[in-house]
Amino acid sequence: MKTMAGDMDRKQYHLALIRETAAELHGVRHPKVILESFLMSAQGGIGALGGFAVLTDRTKDITDLIVRGEDKVSHDNIRILVKAACDPDLSQAKQFPFFLSQTKIRQLPQGFTLILACPMEDGRLAFLGLAPAMHGRDYDDEDCQLLISLSTLFQISLNAALFSTRVELLNAELEKQNTDLDRQVFYLNGLRELSMEAGESVDVEKFLSAFLPTLLGRFSRSRGMVVLHDRTTKDVWLKSMGIEPEPSMTPQIVNRLLFLCLAGIQDKHIKPLQPEPVLQIEPLFDLVPGFTPQNVFLFLVKDGMYGAILLGPPLEDRRFSDQEKELLSAFVAQSVLHLKNADSFAAIVALNKHLADRNQALQETIDELTRAEHRITVLEIAARRIAQMVNRNAEKLMQIRPLDFILLIGISIVLGTVFNLQNPRGISFFPLPKPDGVKFITALEADKILSEKNALLIDARPREFYELGHMKGAVNVPPALFDAVYTANFNTEDPERPLVIYGRNFSRLFDETVARKFLYRDHEQVYILTGDIHDLFIPGGQ
Repeated sequence: MKTMAGDMDRKQYHLALIRETAAELHGVRHPKVILESFLMSAQGGIGALGGFAVLTDRTKDITDLIVRGEDKVSHDNIRILVKAACDPDLSQAKQFPFFLSQTKIRQLPQGFTLILACPMEDGRLAFLGLAPAMHGRDYDDEDCQLLISLSTLFQISLNAALFSTRVELLNAELEKQNTDLDRQVFYLNGLRELSMEAGESVDVEKFLSAFLPTLLGRFSRSRGMVVLHDRTTKDVWLKSMGIEPEPSMTPQIVNRLLFLCLAGIQDKHIKPLQPEPVLQIEPLFDLVPGFTPQNVFLFLVKDGMYGAILLGPPLEDRRFSDQEKELLSAFVAQSVLHLKNADSFAAIVALNKHLADRNQALQETIDELTRAEHRITVLEIAARRIAQMVNRNAEKLMQIRPLDFILLIGISIVLGTVFNLQNPRGISFFPLPKPDGVKFITALEADKILSEKNALLIDARPREFYELGHMKGAVNVPPALFDAVYTANFNTEDPERPLVIYGRNFSRLFDETVARKFLYRDHEQVYILTGDIHDLFIPGGQ
């Protein structure tokens, strides 16, 4: 239980660190500040002795470098790392953060245990290198998962910072041009305002409500709509402006709309966070009554979450220039990036709530077991005192009247009944019927099921009996701790996998109790091993 509680505390600490890092990176637009925050959060989160963070340009030359705590690293060593990690096969293999293989790390300068690569959208690369952990411990999967989560925030923030920097530089350049470029400046200002406004929103519904009016206003459109569909949760978000009557689309119509959009893009394939313009929009004209789109974009936020933006004709009767079309695409791309950020934050909040609920349920179970143990202790003390009283008056038993003797027997029966009811290992007065759907098998039949059907062997006895001796390969699932053990170890187990259960004595049928609980959890193939199986036991802990 202490180990489970410790794991919960560690996960909550990691989630809190991710939230604090996200809040710290919010609004930061300087790459070096983002690098330093990323390195500090990663190094402190897993207890690394030192590390470095580096950002390259498109030619793979170092533009920003932060080093903390590791005096052996030098710029020359970092350049060796960048040269080795920027191998074309490696740098083009993935779009998301990934760890360099141990074979690649052994070829690099000594002093680093983990090296994480983060590809950027514009062809740049960022790297995080970490020295061994404090106290000589090895990094585990939880540490690596934390680094991947932090690197996702880092990647989004750095992409946003680099993009914002490019927008600001372009805006400064356009302001020096003649009045013919004022419209482009107007578009870029809208994109910057949307980025600032979207940065304060972590809710998909609120972001879509702010995004659509800004998009239509900046590009002089009076009508438009945006639709988002999560196929995993079956959720649909729909926002429209200027369309009469207001569209109402079922999930089936939304799926058809997205399918037609996918058929209309150039390569018939879409990448995450990279919106594609739909070239063939004629099949979409009849899907929304009273609305004929002129520009349509399809985008993918994450696996299973697709979206489309449909824009009506401009208010002014003129053709868009190629530069304006590119600005419109950039506007949509930046919006999709913020939409991904909002969805990721919602997922983190949901995960945090789930972990908090599980922690609360575990604490309630521990409290209940503590109270039960206290009640049993009180009853045991009372029983000892009664036994002492009986021993002191043993010589007077022959003088007790029959009525007193009957009364004493009655009191003993009542106290024994109460003690039996309070004791989790008490004897049941009324045996439960055999569980329906459970087959009773012999040791030979069990051995055949275990070998041929990959069945799971379960010891249903209390933990102290299991530790004294059990069958090889058996998993201990005591009835009193069934819910906690099932939640921790069997939530992902296939309910169709056969279960062979054993464990009973002359007074308690532990195996039947556990079998009923597995049947209640929708496990279909449950067997109870009968007969004398003590010769098959091995000492506990083996």
